[in-house]
Parts: sequence; C-alpha cells; structure tokens
Amino acid sequence: MNSLKPTELAYDHHQGQGPCVIFCGGFNSSRMGNKAVALEDYCASNGQEYIRFDYQAHGESGGDFGDCTISTWLDDTLSIIDSVAENQSVVLIGSSFGGWLALLATQRRPEKIVGLILIACAVDMTHYYPERLRGVPLSTDSLGRAYYALPNQYDDEQDYRLYQAMIEDGAQYRLLESDAAFSQPMHLIHGQDDDVIPWQRSLAILDQLASGIASFTLIKNGDHRLSSSSDLSGINHSLADLLATINGSSD
Repeated sequence: MNSLKPTELAYDHHQGQGPCVIFCGGFNSSRMGNKAVALEDYCASNGQEYIRFDYQAHGESGGDFGDCTISTWLDDTLSIIDSVAENQSVVLIGSSFGGWLALLATQRRPEKIVGLILIACAVDMTHYYPERLRGVPLSTDSLGRAYYALPNQYDDEQDYRLYQAMIEDGAQYRLLESDAAFSQPMHLIHGQDDDVIPWQRSLAILDQLASGIASFTLIKNGDHRLSSSSDLSGINHSLADLLATINGSSD
C-alpha cells in the first residue's frame, strides 16, 4: 500500500507500459473489490501500467465520510491522475459512482485521458436521490451533520448514509442534459437486471455525451455489481478492445 499526502489516499501502483489504466471504484467500496483486483491481475499479466485507489473515507484512505462530498472525491481522482500517473496518458475505468467521477475527471483533464470504460455508470447520482429518499427522515449525526439512513444491501449491520451536504454539492456536476461532450473512445457496460442504476442511463450517456467512438454492452441477467467470473472476463475483453483502438489511432 502507498499513500498520497496530504490527503492520505491509499493506492496500489503496478508499473508497466502506457497508457496507465486507473480504476475508479464505486460509492462505499474499496480498491480491494473484485473488479479492481481482477483488472490488476489482467494488466500485470499483459505488462500494462495500472492503479487502483481508495477515495477519502473509503477503504484504507483517511478522512471522515461525513465531511466528504462529490468535490472531495473528484479531487482525489484528479490527485491520482496528476501525481501518480503523472507522466502517462490515462484510461479510466469507472464502476457505478466511479463512472461519474471518471467522466468529471475527463472533463478536467481532456488531453490526458485517452479512453473510458464505464460500468453501470451512476452519472448524476445525486440528482436522482430526492425521489429515492422520499419519505426517509432526515437524521443528524453527533457533529450536527444532516444525513439520510438507508438499508445497506451489502451489509446488514451498517446503514447506508447519504449526507445532505454531499447531495447538495453534486448539483453542480450534472452531465446529462448539459452541453458536455466526450470525444475519447468509450465503452459502456451495464447489467440488464441492475436494480440500482437502470441500464437506460448508460444509453443516455451514449446518446447525449459520447461524441467519438463509443459502444454499449448490455449483459443479459447482469446485476449492478457485475463481478461474476464471466462479467470480469468481459470487462477485461473490453479493456483489450479499447487499448487496441487507442494504440491503433496513435500509429
């Protein structure tokens, strides 16, 4: 494990050929997840540079979750791009919430990001929360920070906290129905049975935001996590295809 000061971000960096592949994990996940580790194995076996990291208040990184916002985690992503992959062009692979961050980071580093893979992308995540939170009472933690508590489908013992400050901060980062456009080669992957982010949202990204080479893969019977062995193999194939596209365009 390495740490990036002053934000104390935990990350793992496998050296190899460029472009550097960076995995941006999901909300409340860590760099130890199945997709992050499987992609590292794939990149290592193919001599590809690869980074997986934890946002602040995720995994082994420092920080208080209640103090973090979309701006915080976007800055974390940019710090990894700028300070760890500093001399390389970058392919971003974003899962769920990490897909939104990957798009936002690409907006801010358009010359450095050369390709995107978006897995069940939770673009504009906070914009859709008010409908989801209808009827959920607003609570306050011991520091006076307002949050909504939701059941965590992956952890029965710990609530899923959505802080009001994070939801409000996310409003400035809405991409759909904006004039944003991404010319980088883009692969979108979504499970047909995703009960967290509807697969139609990936189609909206394809229709509204992708202005270059782009493809969409709908996984029959696929869930939100897309972490089965066949799902992971498919993600690896998507990365191989994307790298071939990038390398072909640079010849």
